[in-house]
Amino acid sequence: MEDTVTQWVKKVTRGKQCKMFNGIEVKRSKNEEERQNHIKNSSRLLQEEKNPCMKEHELSYKCLSENSFKREDCAFHFENYKRCKDFWSQVRLERRIAGIVPNLPPAEEREQIKREHLAKRRNDGRGGS
Repeated sequence: MEDTVTQWVKKVTRGKQCKMFNGIEVKRSKNEEERQNHIKNSSRLLQEEKNPCMKEHELSYKCLSENSFKREDCAFHFENYKRCKDFWSQVRLERRIAGIVPNLPPAEEREQIKREHLAKRRNDGRGGS
């Protein structure tokens, strides 16, 4: 027996594409495995939208996994993740002070913001890279 949510989705979508969780268009699932994959992929995209340091986060976990969870072997990855979080926290603060909404820029604007920040650092004589 189908649950009420599944019945509602079928009624609303009428077999067409529907939006899952974060507004991403997906085709209707043919089976439970495909449905779970759609949920997983949509959740990941939502996490990337909310966490600009997702890549650094995953690299630090990967390092831990590959090094038998010895934290000292992954210090570089942890420091990189920390710097990323600090950078985007500062960007949020500056945007909030300036009245820019949303405080965290959308994913498509982030590369440009990073390039501008690095260019500014180079021009200030503090190096970059």
